[in-house]
Amino acid sequence: MEPQGVGGRLVRNAPMKRYTSMKVGGPVPYLFYPEDAAAVAGAIGWLTGRNLPFRFLGKGTNVIVSDQGSPIGVIRTTGLKRLRFKKTEKGASVEAGAGLPLMGLIKACAARGLSGLERLYGIPGTVGGAIKMNAGSFGVAVSDCLASVVCLDERGAARNMRSREMTFGYRSSSVRDRECIVEATFELTRGDRSQIEEEMEYVWRRRLEKHPMGMPSAGSVFKNGNDGPAWRHIDRAGLRGFSIGKACISEKHPNFIVNMGGASASEVKRVIDTVKTRVRETTGVTLEEEVEFWGFDDRA
Repeated sequence: MEPQGVGGRLVRNAPMKRYTSMKVGGPVPYLFYPEDAAAVAGAIGWLTGRNLPFRFLGKGTNVIVSDQGSPIGVIRTTGLKRLRFKKTEKGASVEAGAGLPLMGLIKACAARGLSGLERLYGIPGTVGGAIKMNAGSFGVAVSDCLASVVCLDERGAARNMRSREMTFGYRSSSVRDRECIVEATFELTRGDRSQIEEEMEYVWRRRLEKHPMGMPSAGSVFKNGNDGPAWRHIDRAGLRGFSIGKACISEKHPNFIVNMGGASASEVKRVIDTVKTRVRETTGVTLEEEVEFWGFDDRA
Protein backbone atom coordinates (compact mmCIF):
# COMPACT_ATOMS: atom_id res chain seq x y z
CA MET A 1 0.00 0.00 0.00
CA GLU A 2 1.42 3.40 -1.00
CA PRO A 3 1.59 6.04 1.76
CA GLN A 4 -1.22 8.56 1.46
CA GLY A 5 -0.82 12.18 2.49
CA VAL A 6 2.94 11.89 3.01
CA GLY A 7 4.95 14.50 1.11
CA GLY A 8 8.25 13.65 -0.51
CA ARG A 9 9.66 10.55 -2.15
CA LEU A 10 9.56 6.92 -1.03
CA VAL A 11 12.15 4.26 -1.89
CA ARG A 12 11.13 0.67 -1.18
CA ASN A 13 13.68 -2.00 -0.21
CA ALA A 14 16.42 0.61 -0.13
CA PRO A 15 19.96 -0.86 0.07
CA MET A 16 21.65 1.06 2.86
CA LYS A 17 25.11 0.70 1.34
CA ARG A 18 23.96 3.45 -1.03
CA TYR A 19 23.00 5.79 1.80
CA THR A 20 25.86 5.42 4.30
CA SER A 21 29.42 6.67 4.05
CA MET A 22 30.89 3.26 4.96
CA LYS A 23 29.15 1.82 1.85
CA VAL A 24 27.92 -1.33 3.60
CA GLY A 25 24.50 -2.57 4.64
CA GLY A 26 21.45 -4.43 3.42
CA PRO A 27 17.96 -3.12 2.69
CA VAL A 28 15.29 -1.41 4.74
CA PRO A 29 11.67 -1.80 3.59
CA TYR A 30 10.89 1.93 3.47
CA LEU A 31 13.13 4.95 2.99
CA PHE A 32 11.30 8.28 3.05
CA TYR A 33 12.65 11.55 1.65
CA PRO A 34 10.41 14.22 3.26
CA GLU A 35 10.55 17.72 1.81
CA ASP A 36 9.66 19.63 4.99
CA ALA A 37 8.75 19.18 8.66
CA ALA A 38 5.12 18.42 7.83
CA ALA A 39 6.23 15.58 5.56
CA VAL A 40 8.49 14.23 8.33
CA ALA A 41 5.46 14.17 10.63
CA GLY A 42 3.43 12.46 7.89
CA ALA A 43 6.06 9.73 7.49
CA ILE A 44 6.18 9.22 11.26
CA GLY A 45 2.40 8.89 11.36
CA TRP A 46 2.31 6.44 8.45
CA LEU A 47 4.97 4.19 9.98
CA THR A 48 3.51 4.41 13.48
CA GLY A 49 0.08 3.52 12.16
CA ARG A 50 1.52 0.25 10.85
CA ASN A 51 3.47 -0.48 14.04
CA LEU A 52 6.77 -0.20 12.16
CA PRO A 53 9.83 0.99 14.10
CA PHE A 54 11.71 3.85 12.46
CA ARG A 55 14.98 5.75 12.60
CA PHE A 56 16.16 9.07 11.20
CA LEU A 57 19.11 9.40 8.83
CA GLY A 58 21.04 12.33 7.47
CA LYS A 59 23.99 11.58 5.19
CA GLY A 60 24.72 8.31 7.02
CA THR A 61 28.24 9.29 8.05
CA ASN A 62 28.08 7.70 11.50
CA VAL A 63 25.97 4.58 10.86
CA ILE A 64 26.81 0.94 10.09
CA VAL A 65 23.87 -1.18 8.91
CA SER A 66 24.04 -4.98 8.96
CA ASP A 67 24.37 -6.99 5.77
CA GLN A 68 20.83 -8.30 6.32
CA GLY A 69 19.52 -4.77 6.60
CA SER A 70 16.97 -3.81 9.22
CA PRO A 71 13.16 -4.22 9.34
CA ILE A 72 12.57 -0.52 9.99
CA GLY A 73 11.40 2.56 8.21
CA VAL A 74 14.08 5.18 7.64
CA ILE A 75 13.25 8.86 7.34
CA ARG A 76 16.08 10.66 5.56
CA THR A 77 16.23 14.35 6.37
CA THR A 78 18.52 15.58 3.59
CA GLY A 79 15.64 17.47 1.92
CA LEU A 80 15.35 19.87 4.87
CA LYS A 81 17.72 22.58 3.60
CA ARG A 82 16.13 25.88 4.60
CA LEU A 83 18.70 28.59 5.37
CA ARG A 84 17.88 32.04 6.68
CA PHE A 85 20.05 34.82 8.15
CA LYS A 86 18.84 37.56 10.51
CA LYS A 87 21.17 40.37 11.53
CA THR A 88 21.79 40.83 15.21
CA GLU A 89 23.78 43.38 17.22
CA LYS A 90 26.81 41.07 17.39
CA GLY A 91 26.46 39.27 14.06
CA ALA A 92 23.58 37.12 12.90
CA SER A 93 21.04 34.55 13.93
CA VAL A 94 21.19 31.67 11.45
CA GLU A 95 18.22 29.33 10.94
CA ALA A 96 19.32 26.11 9.24
CA GLY A 97 17.35 23.06 8.13
CA ALA A 98 18.53 19.82 9.70
CA GLY A 99 19.32 18.25 6.33
CA LEU A 100 21.68 20.99 5.23
CA PRO A 101 25.26 19.71 4.96
CA LEU A 102 27.28 21.11 7.86
CA MET A 103 30.08 22.10 5.50
CA GLY A 104 27.58 23.97 3.31
CA LEU A 105 26.30 25.89 6.32
CA ILE A 106 29.84 26.82 7.37
CA LYS A 107 30.70 28.03 3.85
CA ALA A 108 27.56 30.18 3.70
CA CYS A 109 28.37 31.72 7.09
CA ALA A 110 31.99 32.39 6.13
CA ALA A 111 30.88 34.14 2.93
CA ARG A 112 28.96 36.58 5.16
CA GLY A 113 31.84 37.06 7.58
CA LEU A 114 30.11 35.16 10.38
CA SER A 115 32.33 33.37 12.88
CA GLY A 116 31.75 30.50 15.31
CA LEU A 117 31.53 27.33 13.22
CA GLU A 118 34.69 27.49 11.09
CA ARG A 119 36.70 25.03 13.19
CA LEU A 120 34.08 22.37 12.42
CA TYR A 121 34.80 22.65 8.70
CA GLY A 122 35.40 19.28 7.09
CA ILE A 123 33.09 17.32 9.38
CA PRO A 124 30.83 15.34 7.05
CA GLY A 125 27.12 14.92 7.60
CA THR A 126 24.18 17.20 8.19
CA VAL A 127 23.36 19.93 10.67
CA GLY A 128 20.88 17.65 12.45
CA GLY A 129 23.32 14.78 12.75
CA ALA A 130 26.07 17.09 14.01
CA ILE A 131 23.76 18.41 16.75
CA LYS A 132 22.55 14.95 17.79
CA MET A 133 26.10 13.72 18.34
CA ASN A 134 27.45 17.15 19.35
CA ALA A 135 30.15 16.94 16.70
CA GLY A 136 33.35 18.76 17.44
CA SER A 137 36.91 19.40 16.33
CA PHE A 138 39.89 21.62 17.20
CA GLY A 139 38.43 22.47 20.62
CA VAL A 140 35.01 23.54 19.34
CA ALA A 141 31.67 21.69 19.54
CA VAL A 142 28.57 22.40 17.46
CA SER A 143 26.65 23.11 20.69
CA ASP A 144 28.94 26.06 21.51
CA CYS A 145 26.98 28.50 19.34
CA LEU A 146 23.68 26.63 19.13
CA ALA A 147 20.73 28.76 20.27
CA SER A 148 17.71 26.50 19.75
CA VAL A 149 16.41 23.38 18.05
CA VAL A 150 13.03 22.43 16.59
CA CYS A 151 12.39 18.73 17.17
CA LEU A 152 9.60 16.32 16.25
CA ASP A 153 8.87 13.62 18.81
CA GLU A 154 7.92 10.02 18.05
CA ARG A 155 4.30 11.11 17.50
CA GLY A 156 5.29 13.85 15.06
CA ALA A 157 4.55 16.68 17.49
CA ALA A 158 6.91 19.66 17.26
CA ARG A 159 8.65 21.39 20.13
CA ASN A 160 11.11 24.24 20.20
CA MET A 161 13.93 23.76 22.69
CA ARG A 162 16.46 26.35 23.76
CA SER A 163 19.98 24.90 23.83
CA ARG A 164 20.25 25.67 27.55
CA GLU A 165 17.29 23.32 28.11
CA MET A 166 19.19 20.49 26.43
CA THR A 167 22.10 18.38 27.62
CA PHE A 168 25.31 18.09 25.63
CA GLY A 169 28.40 16.03 26.30
CA TYR A 170 31.34 14.64 24.39
CA ARG A 171 29.81 13.25 21.18
CA SER A 172 26.38 13.12 22.81
CA SER A 173 23.21 15.11 23.33
CA SER A 174 19.82 14.70 24.93
CA VAL A 175 18.20 14.22 21.49
CA ARG A 176 16.79 10.69 21.46
CA ASP A 177 16.92 8.21 18.56
CA ARG A 178 13.16 8.52 17.96
CA GLU A 179 13.27 12.33 17.91
CA CYS A 180 13.98 14.21 14.70
CA ILE A 181 15.70 17.57 14.56
CA VAL A 182 14.11 19.52 11.69
CA GLU A 183 15.67 22.95 12.20
CA ALA A 184 18.27 24.69 14.34
CA THR A 185 19.22 28.28 15.10
CA PHE A 186 22.80 29.39 15.68
CA GLU A 187 24.04 32.69 17.08
CA LEU A 188 27.21 33.78 15.28
CA THR A 189 29.42 36.84 15.62
CA ARG A 190 30.82 39.17 12.99
CA GLY A 191 34.39 38.44 11.97
CA ASP A 192 36.89 39.04 9.22
CA ARG A 193 35.96 36.89 6.23
CA SER A 194 39.55 36.28 5.14
CA GLN A 195 40.56 35.16 8.64
CA ILE A 196 37.56 32.86 8.88
CA GLU A 197 38.39 31.29 5.52
CA GLU A 198 42.06 30.93 6.51
CA GLU A 199 40.96 29.02 9.61
CA MET A 200 38.75 26.77 7.46
CA GLU A 201 41.65 26.11 5.10
CA TYR A 202 43.94 25.25 8.00
CA VAL A 203 41.40 22.80 9.44
CA TRP A 204 40.86 21.24 6.01
CA ARG A 205 44.62 20.78 5.42
CA ARG A 206 45.00 19.11 8.81
CA ARG A 207 42.17 16.72 7.98
CA LEU A 208 43.72 15.83 4.64
CA GLU A 209 47.06 15.19 6.34
CA LYS A 210 45.74 13.01 9.14
CA HIS A 211 42.50 11.37 7.96
CA PRO A 212 41.84 8.89 5.11
CA MET A 213 39.51 11.32 3.36
CA GLY A 214 39.46 9.55 0.00
CA MET A 215 38.14 6.17 1.19
CA PRO A 216 34.70 5.06 2.44
CA SER A 217 34.56 5.14 6.23
CA ALA A 218 32.24 6.09 9.08
CA GLY A 219 34.68 8.65 10.48
CA SER A 220 36.13 8.15 13.94
CA VAL A 221 34.93 4.77 15.18
CA PHE A 222 35.71 5.12 18.90
CA LYS A 223 35.27 7.96 21.36
CA ASN A 224 38.28 9.50 23.03
CA GLY A 225 38.42 9.04 26.80
CA ASN A 226 40.05 10.58 29.85
CA ASP A 227 42.92 8.13 29.40
CA GLY A 228 43.88 9.52 25.99
CA PRO A 229 42.80 9.44 22.36
CA ALA A 230 41.38 6.18 21.03
CA TRP A 231 43.83 6.02 18.13
CA ARG A 232 46.79 5.86 20.54
CA HIS A 233 45.38 2.80 22.33
CA ILE A 234 44.70 1.11 18.98
CA ASP A 235 48.26 1.86 17.88
CA ARG A 236 49.73 0.49 21.12
CA ALA A 237 47.78 -2.72 20.52
CA GLY A 238 49.63 -3.06 17.19
CA LEU A 239 46.49 -2.82 15.08
CA ARG A 240 47.37 -0.10 12.58
CA GLY A 241 46.68 -1.68 9.17
CA PHE A 242 44.89 -4.72 10.64
CA SER A 243 42.20 -6.04 8.31
CA ILE A 244 39.47 -8.62 8.00
CA GLY A 245 38.41 -9.12 4.42
CA LYS A 246 38.11 -5.69 2.85
CA ALA A 247 37.59 -3.82 6.14
CA CYS A 248 40.88 -2.30 7.27
CA ILE A 249 42.13 -0.09 10.09
CA SER A 250 43.60 2.93 8.36
CA GLU A 251 47.38 3.20 8.21
CA LYS A 252 46.93 6.96 8.21
CA HIS A 253 44.70 7.17 11.30
CA PRO A 254 43.96 4.01 13.30
CA ASN A 255 40.65 5.31 14.68
CA PHE A 256 39.26 5.04 11.14
CA ILE A 257 38.15 1.78 9.53
CA VAL A 258 38.10 2.05 5.76
CA ASN A 259 36.27 0.03 3.14
CA MET A 260 38.96 -1.17 0.74
CA GLY A 261 36.31 -2.04 -1.83
CA GLY A 262 33.48 -4.50 -1.36
CA ALA A 263 33.74 -4.84 2.44
CA SER A 264 30.74 -6.31 4.25
CA ALA A 265 29.16 -4.91 7.39
CA SER A 266 30.05 -8.12 9.22
CA GLU A 267 33.73 -7.59 8.36
CA VAL A 268 33.57 -4.05 9.68
CA LYS A 269 31.90 -5.20 12.90
CA ARG A 270 34.45 -8.01 13.37
CA VAL A 271 37.28 -5.48 13.05
CA ILE A 272 35.59 -3.25 15.63
CA ASP A 273 35.06 -6.13 18.04
CA THR A 274 38.67 -7.28 17.57
CA VAL A 275 39.95 -3.78 18.31
CA LYS A 276 37.92 -3.59 21.53
CA THR A 277 39.18 -6.99 22.70
CA ARG A 278 42.85 -6.42 21.80
CA VAL A 279 42.95 -2.91 23.28
CA ARG A 280 41.37 -4.12 26.52
CA GLU A 281 43.84 -7.01 26.74
CA THR A 282 46.85 -4.87 25.85
CA THR A 283 46.15 -1.60 27.66
CA GLY A 284 43.28 -2.30 30.06
CA VAL A 285 41.22 0.40 28.33
CA THR A 286 37.63 -0.30 27.27
CA LEU A 287 36.84 1.60 24.08
CA GLU A 288 33.34 2.89 23.41
CA GLU A 289 31.99 3.16 19.87
CA GLU A 290 31.08 6.54 18.43
CA VAL A 291 29.31 4.96 15.45
CA GLU A 292 25.75 3.61 15.54
CA PHE A 293 24.86 0.02 14.59
CA TRP A 294 21.55 -0.76 12.92
CA GLY A 295 20.16 -4.26 12.42
CA PHE A 296 22.75 -6.25 14.37
CA ASP A 297 21.28 -8.83 16.77
CA ASP A 298 23.31 -7.61 19.73
CA ARG A 299 22.89 -3.91 18.98
CA ALA A 300 20.01 -1.45 19.13
